[in-house]
Amino acid sequence: MKRYIIAIVTLVLASVSFSSCDKWLDINENPNYPTSVDARTLLPTVEMRLAEKVGYELNLVGSFWSQYVVQCSQTNQYYTVMTYNLPSSASWFTAPWSVFYAQNLPAIKEIVTTYEKEDTYKNFVFEAKALLAYHLYLLNSLYGDVCYSKSYCTPEYGTINANSAPEFDSEKDIYNTILALLEELRGMDQEALAAADEIHPSSGYDVFFRGDLDSWLQFVNTLYLKELMRDFDTNKAKITALLAEDNFLSEDAAFDIYEDAADKSNPLYESDRRQLNTTQNIRCCKDVVSLLSGSDGRVAKYYDKVAGEYLGTAYGTTASRYSYARLHLAAKDPVYISTVEEAEFLKAEAFARLGNTPAAKAAYEEAVAASFQRYGVNGAAALLEGDYAFDDSASVEEQVHQIIVQKWLGNVKGMPIESWFDINRTGYPVRGTDITKYGGDLGSPAVRFMYSYYSKNYNDNAPEPLEMDVKMWWHK
Repeated sequence: MKRYIIAIVTLVLASVSFSSCDKWLDINENPNYPTSVDARTLLPTVEMRLAEKVGYELNLVGSFWSQYVVQCSQTNQYYTVMTYNLPSSASWFTAPWSVFYAQNLPAIKEIVTTYEKEDTYKNFVFEAKALLAYHLYLLNSLYGDVCYSKSYCTPEYGTINANSAPEFDSEKDIYNTILALLEELRGMDQEALAAADEIHPSSGYDVFFRGDLDSWLQFVNTLYLKELMRDFDTNKAKITALLAEDNFLSEDAAFDIYEDAADKSNPLYESDRRQLNTTQNIRCCKDVVSLLSGSDGRVAKYYDKVAGEYLGTAYGTTASRYSYARLHLAAKDPVYISTVEEAEFLKAEAFARLGNTPAAKAAYEEAVAASFQRYGVNGAAALLEGDYAFDDSASVEEQVHQIIVQKWLGNVKGMPIESWFDINRTGYPVRGTDITKYGGDLGSPAVRFMYSYYSKNYNDNAPEPLEMDVKMWWHK
Protein backbone atom coordinates (compact mmCIF):
# COMPACT_ATOMS: atom_id res chain seq x y z
CA MET A 1 0.00 0.00 0.00
CA LYS A 2 2.77 2.45 0.88
CA ARG A 3 4.49 1.87 -2.48
CA TYR A 4 1.17 2.45 -4.24
CA ILE A 5 0.72 5.78 -2.46
CA ILE A 6 4.31 6.78 -3.33
CA ALA A 7 3.52 6.02 -6.96
CA ILE A 8 0.37 8.15 -6.80
CA VAL A 9 2.28 11.07 -5.26
CA THR A 10 5.05 10.76 -7.86
CA LEU A 11 2.50 10.70 -10.67
CA VAL A 12 0.71 13.70 -9.24
CA LEU A 13 3.95 15.65 -8.95
CA ALA A 14 4.96 14.78 -12.48
CA SER A 15 1.73 15.51 -14.30
CA VAL A 16 -1.06 16.94 -12.19
CA SER A 17 -0.45 19.05 -9.14
CA PHE A 18 0.88 22.30 -10.50
CA SER A 19 -1.11 22.22 -13.72
CA SER A 20 -4.36 21.47 -11.89
CA CYS A 21 -3.63 24.31 -9.50
CA ASP A 22 -3.07 26.62 -12.46
CA LYS A 23 -6.37 25.52 -13.96
CA TRP A 24 -8.15 26.06 -10.66
CA LEU A 25 -6.67 29.53 -10.25
CA ASP A 26 -7.61 30.47 -13.85
CA ILE A 27 -4.00 31.20 -14.75
CA ASN A 28 -2.66 30.66 -18.27
CA GLU A 29 -2.91 26.98 -19.20
CA ASN A 30 0.17 25.04 -20.27
CA PRO A 31 -0.60 22.86 -23.33
CA ASN A 32 2.06 20.36 -22.23
CA TYR A 33 0.00 19.33 -19.19
CA PRO A 34 -3.47 17.83 -18.86
CA THR A 35 -6.33 20.34 -18.46
CA SER A 36 -8.67 18.06 -16.49
CA VAL A 37 -7.88 15.52 -13.82
CA ASP A 38 -9.60 13.18 -11.42
CA ALA A 39 -10.13 15.37 -8.34
CA ARG A 40 -9.11 12.45 -6.14
CA THR A 41 -5.50 12.88 -7.24
CA LEU A 42 -5.52 16.32 -5.66
CA LEU A 43 -5.74 14.74 -2.19
CA PRO A 44 -2.14 13.41 -2.14
CA THR A 45 -1.00 16.64 -3.80
CA VAL A 46 -2.47 18.69 -0.96
CA GLU A 47 -0.98 16.36 1.65
CA MET A 48 2.44 16.39 0.00
CA ARG A 49 2.57 20.19 -0.23
CA LEU A 50 1.29 20.51 3.33
CA ALA A 51 4.00 18.16 4.60
CA GLU A 52 6.65 20.05 2.62
CA LYS A 53 5.82 23.39 4.25
CA VAL A 54 5.21 21.98 7.74
CA GLY A 55 8.32 19.83 7.46
CA TYR A 56 10.57 22.63 6.26
CA GLU A 57 9.57 26.23 7.05
CA LEU A 58 7.33 25.55 10.04
CA ASN A 59 9.55 22.91 11.63
CA LEU A 60 12.65 25.06 11.13
CA VAL A 61 11.14 28.28 12.48
CA GLY A 62 9.31 26.34 15.19
CA SER A 63 12.56 24.71 16.28
CA PHE A 64 14.18 28.10 16.76
CA TRP A 65 11.22 30.02 18.18
CA SER A 66 10.35 27.20 20.60
CA GLN A 67 14.01 27.47 21.70
CA TYR A 68 15.06 23.93 20.84
CA VAL A 69 18.03 25.01 18.69
CA VAL A 70 20.49 27.83 18.06
CA GLN A 71 22.61 28.93 15.10
CA CYS A 72 26.12 27.55 14.63
CA SER A 73 28.81 30.20 15.14
CA GLN A 74 30.83 29.02 12.12
CA THR A 75 27.88 29.45 9.74
CA ASN A 76 25.08 31.99 9.41
CA GLN A 77 22.15 30.44 7.56
CA TYR A 78 19.43 30.95 10.19
CA TYR A 79 20.82 33.73 12.36
CA THR A 80 18.07 36.16 11.34
CA VAL A 81 15.44 33.55 12.23
CA MET A 82 16.94 33.03 15.68
CA THR A 83 17.11 36.76 16.36
CA TYR A 84 13.63 37.61 15.00
CA ASN A 85 15.21 39.90 12.40
CA LEU A 86 13.03 39.10 9.40
CA PRO A 87 11.17 41.27 6.86
CA SER A 88 7.69 40.46 5.54
CA SER A 89 9.33 39.34 2.30
CA ALA A 90 11.20 36.53 4.07
CA SER A 91 10.54 33.16 2.47
CA TRP A 92 9.73 31.72 5.91
CA PHE A 93 6.56 33.84 5.76
CA THR A 94 5.78 33.99 2.04
CA ALA A 95 6.21 30.29 1.20
CA PRO A 96 3.72 28.85 3.74
CA TRP A 97 1.12 31.51 2.86
CA SER A 98 1.54 30.92 -0.87
CA VAL A 99 1.24 27.15 -0.60
CA PHE A 100 -1.46 26.90 2.06
CA TYR A 101 -3.62 29.73 0.79
CA ALA A 102 -3.00 30.11 -2.95
CA GLN A 103 -2.38 26.46 -3.85
CA ASN A 104 -3.87 24.06 -1.32
CA LEU A 105 -7.13 25.82 -0.43
CA PRO A 106 -8.23 26.03 -4.09
CA ALA A 107 -7.26 22.37 -4.59
CA ILE A 108 -9.31 21.38 -1.54
CA LYS A 109 -12.21 23.42 -2.91
CA GLU A 110 -12.00 21.50 -6.18
CA ILE A 111 -12.23 18.17 -4.36
CA VAL A 112 -15.22 19.36 -2.34
CA THR A 113 -17.15 20.98 -5.20
CA THR A 114 -16.49 18.02 -7.50
CA TYR A 115 -17.76 15.39 -5.08
CA GLU A 116 -20.02 17.08 -2.52
CA LYS A 117 -23.21 15.99 -4.30
CA GLU A 118 -21.89 12.50 -5.04
CA ASP A 119 -22.92 10.07 -2.31
CA THR A 120 -20.25 7.56 -3.34
CA TYR A 121 -17.42 10.09 -2.80
CA LYS A 122 -18.45 11.49 0.58
CA ASN A 123 -15.30 10.01 2.14
CA PHE A 124 -13.12 12.22 -0.07
CA VAL A 125 -15.20 15.26 0.89
CA PHE A 126 -14.80 14.41 4.58
CA GLU A 127 -11.02 14.07 4.31
CA ALA A 128 -10.70 17.21 2.17
CA LYS A 129 -12.73 19.27 4.66
CA ALA A 130 -10.65 17.93 7.55
CA LEU A 131 -7.57 19.16 5.67
CA LEU A 132 -9.33 22.48 5.06
CA ALA A 133 -9.89 22.87 8.81
CA TYR A 134 -6.22 22.12 9.49
CA HIS A 135 -5.01 24.58 6.84
CA LEU A 136 -7.22 27.33 8.26
CA TYR A 137 -5.96 26.44 11.74
CA LEU A 138 -2.36 26.92 10.61
CA LEU A 139 -3.06 30.16 8.74
CA ASN A 140 -5.01 31.54 11.70
CA SER A 141 -2.34 30.46 14.21
CA LEU A 142 0.53 31.86 12.16
CA TYR A 143 -0.86 35.04 10.61
CA GLY A 144 -4.10 35.91 12.43
CA ASP A 145 -6.65 37.36 9.97
CA VAL A 146 -7.27 35.27 6.84
CA CYS A 147 -9.16 36.12 3.65
CA TYR A 148 -11.56 33.20 3.42
CA SER A 149 -15.31 33.69 3.71
CA LYS A 150 -15.53 36.01 0.70
CA SER A 151 -12.58 34.64 -1.26
CA TYR A 152 -12.10 32.32 -4.21
CA CYS A 153 -11.36 29.53 -1.72
CA THR A 154 -15.03 29.01 -0.85
CA PRO A 155 -17.69 27.48 -3.14
CA GLU A 156 -19.93 30.55 -2.85
CA TYR A 157 -17.46 32.97 -4.38
CA GLY A 158 -16.32 31.90 -7.83
CA THR A 159 -12.75 32.16 -9.06
CA ILE A 160 -9.65 34.12 -8.21
CA ASN A 161 -10.19 36.57 -11.09
CA ALA A 162 -13.64 37.40 -9.73
CA ASN A 163 -12.22 37.93 -6.24
CA SER A 164 -8.83 39.48 -6.77
CA ALA A 165 -9.06 41.61 -3.64
CA PRO A 166 -10.93 39.57 -1.02
CA GLU A 167 -11.61 41.01 2.40
CA PHE A 168 -9.85 39.44 5.39
CA ASP A 169 -11.83 37.74 8.15
CA SER A 170 -10.72 38.70 11.65
CA GLU A 171 -8.67 36.36 13.83
CA LYS A 172 -11.71 35.54 15.96
CA ASP A 173 -14.05 35.10 12.98
CA ILE A 174 -11.67 32.62 11.35
CA TYR A 175 -11.40 30.79 14.68
CA ASN A 176 -15.19 30.49 14.79
CA THR A 177 -15.23 29.36 11.15
CA ILE A 178 -12.81 26.55 12.03
CA LEU A 179 -14.93 25.47 14.99
CA ALA A 180 -18.06 25.42 12.81
CA LEU A 181 -16.28 23.38 10.14
CA LEU A 182 -15.04 20.86 12.71
CA GLU A 183 -18.53 20.59 14.18
CA GLU A 184 -19.90 19.96 10.68
CA LEU A 185 -17.38 17.16 10.20
CA ARG A 186 -18.20 15.64 13.58
CA GLY A 187 -21.86 15.62 12.60
CA MET A 188 -21.41 13.83 9.28
CA ASP A 189 -23.04 10.40 8.91
CA GLN A 190 -20.23 7.93 9.59
CA GLU A 191 -22.19 5.02 8.08
CA ALA A 192 -22.67 6.95 4.85
CA LEU A 193 -18.98 7.77 4.78
CA ALA A 194 -18.07 4.12 5.28
CA ALA A 195 -20.47 3.10 2.51
CA ALA A 196 -18.86 5.58 0.14
CA ASP A 197 -15.42 4.28 1.06
CA GLU A 198 -16.51 0.76 0.10
CA ILE A 199 -17.30 1.99 -3.42
CA HIS A 200 -14.51 4.52 -3.93
CA PRO A 201 -11.85 3.90 -1.25
CA SER A 202 -9.39 6.68 -0.55
CA SER A 203 -6.72 4.30 0.75
CA GLY A 204 -4.63 4.63 -2.41
CA TYR A 205 -4.64 8.44 -2.25
CA ASP A 206 -4.44 9.39 1.43
CA VAL A 207 -0.91 9.38 2.86
CA PHE A 208 -1.74 10.41 6.42
CA PHE A 209 -4.19 7.64 7.38
CA ARG A 210 -4.38 5.41 4.27
CA GLY A 211 -8.08 6.14 4.01
CA ASP A 212 -8.95 5.08 7.56
CA LEU A 213 -12.06 7.16 8.30
CA ASP A 214 -12.02 6.34 12.02
CA SER A 215 -8.55 7.87 12.24
CA TRP A 216 -9.69 10.94 10.30
CA LEU A 217 -12.54 11.45 12.76
CA GLN A 218 -10.09 11.11 15.65
CA PHE A 219 -7.88 13.72 13.98
CA VAL A 220 -10.89 16.05 13.68
CA ASN A 221 -11.73 15.53 17.36
CA THR A 222 -8.14 16.21 18.41
CA LEU A 223 -7.98 19.41 16.36
CA TYR A 224 -11.39 20.41 17.78
CA LEU A 225 -10.14 19.99 21.36
CA LYS A 226 -7.00 21.97 20.51
CA GLU A 227 -9.09 24.85 19.16
CA LEU A 228 -11.56 24.76 22.06
CA MET A 229 -8.67 25.04 24.53
CA ARG A 230 -7.82 28.48 23.11
CA ASP A 231 -10.94 29.83 24.81
CA PHE A 232 -11.30 27.38 27.69
CA ASP A 233 -13.81 29.24 29.87
CA THR A 234 -16.20 29.89 26.97
CA ASN A 235 -15.92 26.31 25.69
CA LYS A 236 -15.91 24.44 29.00
CA ALA A 237 -19.18 22.58 28.34
CA LYS A 238 -18.09 21.51 24.84
CA ILE A 239 -14.70 20.40 26.18
CA THR A 240 -16.35 18.34 28.92
CA ALA A 241 -18.65 16.63 26.41
CA LEU A 242 -15.78 15.98 23.99
CA LEU A 243 -13.65 14.42 26.72
CA ALA A 244 -16.55 12.15 27.64
CA GLU A 245 -16.57 10.81 24.07
CA ASP A 246 -12.84 9.98 24.39
CA ASN A 247 -12.31 9.44 20.67
CA PHE A 248 -8.98 11.09 19.97
CA LEU A 249 -5.96 10.08 17.92
CA SER A 250 -4.82 6.51 18.41
CA GLU A 251 -2.19 6.71 15.65
CA ASP A 252 0.03 9.57 14.56
CA ALA A 253 -0.99 11.75 11.62
CA ALA A 254 2.26 11.60 9.69
CA PHE A 255 3.58 11.97 6.16
CA ASP A 256 6.01 9.06 6.32
CA ILE A 257 6.90 7.97 2.79
CA TYR A 258 10.22 9.78 2.46
CA GLU A 259 13.23 8.03 0.97
CA ASP A 260 16.98 8.51 1.41
CA ALA A 261 17.42 9.98 -2.06
CA ALA A 262 17.76 13.46 -3.52
CA ASP A 263 14.46 15.36 -3.67
CA LYS A 264 12.64 12.49 -1.94
CA SER A 265 13.75 12.94 1.65
CA ASN A 266 12.35 14.78 4.65
CA PRO A 267 12.09 18.49 3.64
CA LEU A 268 14.28 19.92 6.41
CA TYR A 269 16.89 17.20 5.92
CA GLU A 270 16.79 17.74 2.17
CA SER A 271 17.45 21.46 2.48
CA ASP A 272 19.74 21.66 5.50
CA ARG A 273 21.77 18.49 5.10
CA ARG A 274 21.70 17.68 1.39
CA GLN A 275 21.45 20.97 -0.52
CA LEU A 276 23.31 23.58 1.54
CA ASN A 277 27.05 24.00 1.38
CA THR A 278 27.30 23.11 5.08
CA THR A 279 25.58 20.62 7.36
CA GLN A 280 26.55 22.37 10.59
CA ASN A 281 23.96 25.12 11.01
CA ILE A 282 21.50 23.91 13.63
CA ARG A 283 22.92 23.29 17.11
CA CYS A 284 21.55 22.31 20.49
CA CYS A 285 19.93 24.86 22.80
CA LYS A 286 20.72 24.27 26.46
CA ASP A 287 17.07 24.90 27.36
CA VAL A 288 16.21 21.35 26.28
CA VAL A 289 19.07 19.45 27.89
CA SER A 290 18.65 21.41 31.13
CA LEU A 291 15.00 20.32 31.46
CA LEU A 292 15.42 16.73 30.25
CA SER A 293 16.13 14.12 32.88
CA GLY A 294 19.69 12.81 32.67
CA SER A 295 18.30 9.34 32.01
CA ASP A 296 15.92 10.41 29.22
CA GLY A 297 17.00 8.45 26.15
CA ARG A 298 15.09 10.73 23.78
CA VAL A 299 18.04 13.13 23.80
CA ALA A 300 19.84 10.80 21.37
CA LYS A 301 16.92 11.22 18.95
CA TYR A 302 17.10 15.00 19.30
CA TYR A 303 20.79 15.75 18.91
CA ASP A 304 24.06 14.31 17.62
CA LYS A 305 26.83 14.22 20.22
CA VAL A 306 29.90 16.41 19.83
CA ALA A 307 33.01 15.32 21.74
CA GLY A 308 30.88 12.63 23.36
CA GLU A 309 28.37 15.05 24.92
CA TYR A 310 24.98 16.65 24.32
CA LEU A 311 25.95 20.21 25.14
CA GLY A 312 23.87 23.25 24.26
CA THR A 313 24.14 27.00 24.63
CA ALA A 314 21.66 29.67 25.66
CA TYR A 315 19.04 30.69 23.14
CA GLY A 316 20.03 33.76 21.17
CA THR A 317 23.72 32.93 21.27
CA THR A 318 25.64 31.00 18.64
CA ALA A 319 27.23 27.62 19.24
CA SER A 320 30.53 26.28 17.97
CA ARG A 321 30.32 23.17 15.83
CA TYR A 322 33.28 21.78 17.74
CA SER A 323 31.72 22.02 21.19
CA TYR A 324 27.91 21.86 20.92
CA ALA A 325 25.62 19.09 19.74
CA ARG A 326 23.92 19.29 16.34
CA LEU A 327 20.20 18.76 15.73
CA HIS A 328 19.69 15.16 14.65
CA LEU A 329 18.00 14.89 11.26
CA ALA A 330 17.42 11.84 9.07
CA ALA A 331 16.29 11.52 5.47
CA LYS A 332 13.30 9.35 6.37
CA ASP A 333 12.06 11.41 9.32
CA PRO A 334 8.25 11.66 9.13
CA VAL A 335 6.49 15.01 9.14
CA TYR A 336 3.75 15.10 11.77
CA ILE A 337 0.60 17.21 11.75
CA SER A 338 -0.72 15.61 14.95
CA THR A 339 0.32 12.79 17.26
CA VAL A 340 -1.09 10.46 19.89
CA GLU A 341 0.99 12.21 22.54
CA GLU A 342 -0.45 15.59 21.51
CA ALA A 343 -3.97 14.24 21.98
CA GLU A 344 -3.12 12.84 25.41
CA PHE A 345 -1.39 16.05 26.54
CA LEU A 346 -4.43 18.05 25.40
CA LYS A 347 -6.65 15.74 27.43
CA ALA A 348 -4.35 16.06 30.43
CA GLU A 349 -4.43 19.86 30.29
CA ALA A 350 -8.20 19.92 29.86
CA PHE A 351 -8.79 17.55 32.77
CA ALA A 352 -6.42 19.58 34.96
CA ARG A 353 -8.25 22.81 34.16
CA LEU A 354 -11.55 21.06 34.93
CA GLY A 355 -10.20 19.99 38.32
CA ASN A 356 -10.19 16.26 37.50
CA THR A 357 -6.71 15.44 38.82
CA PRO A 358 -6.89 11.61 38.48
CA ALA A 359 -7.90 11.89 34.82
CA ALA A 360 -5.24 14.55 34.22
CA LYS A 361 -2.57 12.31 35.71
CA ALA A 362 -3.68 9.28 33.67
CA ALA A 363 -3.65 11.25 30.39
CA TYR A 364 -0.30 12.85 31.25
CA GLU A 365 1.27 9.44 31.82
CA GLU A 366 -0.23 8.12 28.58
CA ALA A 367 1.19 11.15 26.77
CA VAL A 368 4.72 10.66 28.09
CA ALA A 369 4.59 6.95 27.28
CA ALA A 370 3.35 7.74 23.74
CA SER A 371 6.22 10.19 23.25
CA PHE A 372 8.82 7.59 24.21
CA GLN A 373 7.11 5.04 21.99
CA ARG A 374 7.13 7.39 18.98
CA TYR A 375 10.87 7.84 19.35
CA GLY A 376 11.43 4.13 19.93
CA VAL A 377 12.97 4.74 23.36
CA ASN A 378 12.47 2.85 26.62
CA GLY A 379 12.40 4.27 30.14
CA ALA A 380 9.10 6.17 30.32
CA ALA A 381 7.72 4.08 33.18
CA ALA A 382 10.74 4.64 35.41
CA LEU A 383 10.80 8.37 34.75
CA LEU A 384 7.07 8.63 35.49
CA GLU A 385 7.91 7.23 38.92
CA GLY A 386 10.85 9.61 39.25
CA ASP A 387 11.84 12.85 37.51
CA TYR A 388 8.63 13.10 35.46
CA ALA A 389 6.17 11.99 38.15
CA PHE A 390 2.92 13.91 37.98
CA ASP A 391 2.39 16.17 41.00
CA ASP A 392 -1.24 15.49 41.83
CA SER A 393 -1.00 17.63 44.99
CA ALA A 394 -0.09 20.74 43.00
CA SER A 395 -2.47 23.57 42.12
CA VAL A 396 -4.33 23.54 38.82
CA GLU A 397 -1.94 26.06 37.29
CA GLU A 398 1.10 24.13 38.52
CA GLN A 399 -0.31 20.96 36.96
CA VAL A 400 -0.89 22.75 33.64
CA HIS A 401 2.67 24.09 33.83
CA GLN A 402 4.07 20.57 34.30
CA ILE A 403 1.93 19.17 31.48
CA ILE A 404 2.93 21.82 28.94
CA VAL A 405 6.63 21.65 29.83
CA GLN A 406 6.60 17.88 29.34
CA LYS A 407 4.68 18.34 26.08
CA TRP A 408 7.36 20.84 25.00
CA LEU A 409 10.10 18.30 25.82
CA GLY A 410 8.40 15.69 23.62
CA ASN A 411 8.05 17.94 20.59
CA VAL A 412 11.72 18.62 19.81
CA LYS A 413 11.53 16.27 16.83
CA GLY A 414 7.77 16.14 16.59
CA MET A 415 5.85 19.32 15.97
CA PRO A 416 8.02 22.22 17.13
CA ILE A 417 5.64 24.79 15.67
CA GLU A 418 2.96 23.48 18.06
CA SER A 419 5.27 24.11 21.00
CA TRP A 420 5.60 27.71 19.86
CA PHE A 421 1.80 27.97 19.70
CA ASP A 422 1.63 26.55 23.24
CA ILE A 423 4.17 29.03 24.57
CA ASN A 424 2.11 31.83 23.04
CA ARG A 425 -1.15 30.43 24.46
CA THR A 426 -0.08 29.35 27.94
CA GLY A 427 3.22 31.10 28.69
CA TYR A 428 4.84 27.69 29.36
CA PRO A 429 7.70 26.88 29.46
CA VAL A 430 8.33 30.20 31.23
CA ARG A 431 10.99 32.36 29.63
CA GLY A 432 13.45 33.50 32.22
CA THR A 433 12.62 30.59 34.53
CA ASP A 434 12.28 27.34 32.61
CA ILE A 435 14.03 28.49 29.45
CA THR A 436 16.16 31.41 28.26
CA LYS A 437 14.55 34.84 28.18
CA TYR A 438 15.47 36.43 24.88
CA GLY A 439 13.85 39.13 22.75
CA GLY A 440 16.35 39.50 19.94
CA ASP A 441 16.04 42.40 17.54
CA LEU A 442 12.34 42.84 18.43
CA GLY A 443 12.99 43.30 22.12
CA SER A 444 10.46 40.56 22.86
CA PRO A 445 9.88 37.10 21.34
CA ALA A 446 8.01 36.69 18.05
CA VAL A 447 4.42 35.48 18.42
CA ARG A 448 3.20 35.66 14.82
CA PHE A 449 4.29 35.43 11.20
CA MET A 450 4.14 38.61 9.14
CA TYR A 451 1.74 38.62 6.21
CA SER A 452 3.30 37.82 2.90
CA TYR A 453 4.23 41.03 1.14
CA TYR A 454 2.59 39.53 -1.96
CA SER A 455 -0.79 39.91 -0.25
CA LYS A 456 -0.35 43.64 0.27
CA ASN A 457 1.08 44.16 -3.21
CA TYR A 458 -1.85 42.47 -4.94
CA ASN A 459 -4.75 42.99 -2.55
CA ASP A 460 -5.69 46.45 -1.31
CA ASN A 461 -7.84 44.81 1.37
CA ALA A 462 -4.89 43.01 2.93
CA PRO A 463 -4.03 44.29 6.41
CA GLU A 464 -0.82 46.10 7.05
CA PRO A 465 1.90 43.71 8.29
CA LEU A 466 2.00 43.69 12.07
CA GLU A 467 5.22 43.40 14.01
CA MET A 468 6.05 39.85 14.97
CA ASP A 469 5.63 40.53 18.69
CA VAL A 470 2.00 41.76 18.43
CA LYS A 471 -0.13 39.23 20.29
CA MET A 472 -3.30 37.59 18.99
CA TRP A 473 -6.53 37.41 20.99
CA TRP A 474 -5.81 33.91 22.35
CA HIS A 475 -2.22 34.59 23.45
CA LYS A 476 -1.19 34.68 27.09
